[in-house]
Amino acid sequence: MVVETAPGPDGSLRRLTIDTDGPQTQRQLRTLLQARLGADLMHLGEPALDVAATGKVTQRLCVPAGTDRERALLDTEADHLVIERLLLEPDSIDAYTGRHRRIALISNASDVARHGRVPAPAVLPALESAAVHLRRATGLDIHPLPIAADTPKELAAAAAALAPGFAAVCLSQTHPAHAAAVRAALKPAGTPVVDTNGHAHAVATAAATVNALRYKGIPPHSACVVLAGGNRGGDLSGLLLAAGIHSLTLLDSGAGLDSLAGPADLIVDLIGLPEPSDGTLVLRADPRDVPPLHATTQRPHALHALPALLTAATRTRELTGHDLRAAVWALAQCARPGTLLPAVDDPGLVQSLTSALFADPARPTDG
Repeated sequence: MVVETAPGPDGSLRRLTIDTDGPQTQRQLRTLLQARLGADLMHLGEPALDVAATGKVTQRLCVPAGTDRERALLDTEADHLVIERLLLEPDSIDAYTGRHRRIALISNASDVARHGRVPAPAVLPALESAAVHLRRATGLDIHPLPIAADTPKELAAAAAALAPGFAAVCLSQTHPAHAAAVRAALKPAGTPVVDTNGHAHAVATAAATVNALRYKGIPPHSACVVLAGGNRGGDLSGLLLAAGIHSLTLLDSGAGLDSLAGPADLIVDLIGLPEPSDGTLVLRADPRDVPPLHATTQRPHALHALPALLTAATRTRELTGHDLRAAVWALAQCARPGTLLPAVDDPGLVQSLTSALFADPARPTDG
């Protein structure tokens, strides 16, 4: 499908932008055009590859280093002064370093959307894209870090080794069992872990569930909800119960809809179930099959809640159940009439959710 044409630099050539459905079609198109036009008459590029090839994030200097005095403040003696202060006041690390604005975005590529497990370096493009979105939404410094770790224990050890340099750790494209190991390992050190699927996607799915029931005119306490693949949902089952759903049936990943004891008002599907024959409403929410960013008003996406959760975690150095529950209600209320969720790029969404997380006067803040 041709989506754009433009004249070349001298007006005699045409530039075509063509969408294809994947690498195989792109390769076939290249072969066909080269056979017809000649290799020297055509350059065929893939926009997604061109963007990825540049790298999607970079570092910036936060301090000047142009004069002798400015460089001296970055020298060994100046560093010794800061280190001595930190040894005397270990709780002041965030005040005298950039740690308070740094997020480690890590993955061992153990559960990459649409691909499953892949080699760790192959997940870097996805981490860089996530870093771009999170940087734009939060202003925080997001560091994408693929980690070669085959087991939950290895990933947890690597995350614990990295944690001292970051205000929070964000897990992405990581299997739930591996994510759980990281959360357990970092809890004693007090480093908050925000799990893209287990926390952020779960918040978005719970908010969509609340609104789906509301549009059906069913109060949560009267609804019969089935959660298919709850082992992939992280904190989702707890959030659904906290939202007032009294009848929640967990459907194992290997079980079919025929195993249910009775009818359901809503099925929350995390595993890709077939369409129910009885017409039961299904909320598609498989974290391995996220919707495109332009289609996030009817299906949950981690970016609905992840920026606000990271902002809260960096300010208070914790992520609590209160945060997740508050984010569910705030996100549900942000949806426009007729939609289950706001679009992830709705203006003010991050601010609305962040404000909701700090609405509890008993909650600590950084100021």
